Amino acid sequence: MAKRYIGNDDLRKHNKPGDLWIAIQGKVYDVSDWIKSHPGGDTVILKLVGQDLTDAFIASHPETAWHHLDNLFTGYHIRDSEVSELSRDYRCMAAEFRKLGLFETKGHVTLYALSFIAAMFAGVLYGVLACTSVFAHQTAAVLLGLLWILGAYIGHDSIHYVIMTNKSCNRFVQLLVENCLTGFSIAWLKWTHRSHHTACGSLDHDPDLQHLPVFAVSTKLHHRKLTSDPVTRFLISYQHFTYYPVMCLGRINLFIHTFLLLFSKHQVTDRALNLVGILVFWTWFPLLVSCLPSWPERFFFVFTSFTVTALQHIQFTLNHFAADVYVVHPRATTGARSKQEER
Repeated sequence: MAKRYIGNDDLRKHNKPGDLWIAIQGKVYDVSDWIKSHPGGDTVILKLVGQDLTDAFIASHPETAWHHLDNLFTGYHIRDSEVSELSRDYRCMAAEFRKLGLFETKGHVTLYALSFIAAMFAGVLYGVLACTSVFAHQTAAVLLGLLWILGAYIGHDSIHYVIMTNKSCNRFVQLLVENCLTGFSIAWLKWTHRSHHTACGSLDHDPDLQHLPVFAVSTKLHHRKLTSDPVTRFLISYQHFTYYPVMCLGRINLFIHTFLLLFSKHQVTDRALNLVGILVFWTWFPLLVSCLPSWPERFFFVFTSFTVTALQHIQFTLNHFAADVYVVHPRATTGARSKQEER
């Protein structure tokens, strides 16, 4: 049977709800219905529909995900598909890394990290509940901030690959460390970070650059529809004054965006479990703070623990905000972006 072909121009036309096509390694797939059950959420696909997603698919999926494509094949192949030299090198590198087993689980590393977190949490409880000195309480606050930093990295790694023996254990660790211990929703982290990797640097599409209405990462947002709200315009006008408080107390910003997603109309995977985990955090943390003997100590305990995490927020700022941003639609293929597209 002869192969049927369509061009990239025809592929780009299938980019509307109910008619969503993508291409992977020359084959065209219809994801109009599959997008509703996509484990990574619908946002990451909606940003890239109508394009060749080969590089993005390789970067974001294990080998076990390839068999899902068979049921989505439209019967069409891409006629005028061109693979850039950079994409070709990337795919060869990814294949070589898989052969070497570099994408496999990291053995006991996660277990060591979880044990370290448990020991740190025990130290926090001891410093607050069994000690009476201000120094011990502040030390416990510093320890708690470091615990949150380590927990965030475990959550980050867990959405890139299965860090535990299976997906169920992986999900349990995600909810325990992220939701219950750090107060951030793992669903929010998945929602933003997976989309971030498919739209790095896109002012409109990269969630890691979207911190409105709390924080504006670019003055170009002055003239965009995101700034229609007067409060947002005020914050952008005074972003240089709000920059350092946001870095020191960046957790507040992330708490806000966690709740904005969980109570939004977006389709959120395991929404109920994420809300329960957040409820666990907002139960034990206020109770722990209330065990301190005075309101000044309670204030400085929260302030210190939140401020310690500024180390991580500063790192994120240097990683994500220092690079050039662009305002065109994100590309799914690996390649250099023209200077006209950057801002």
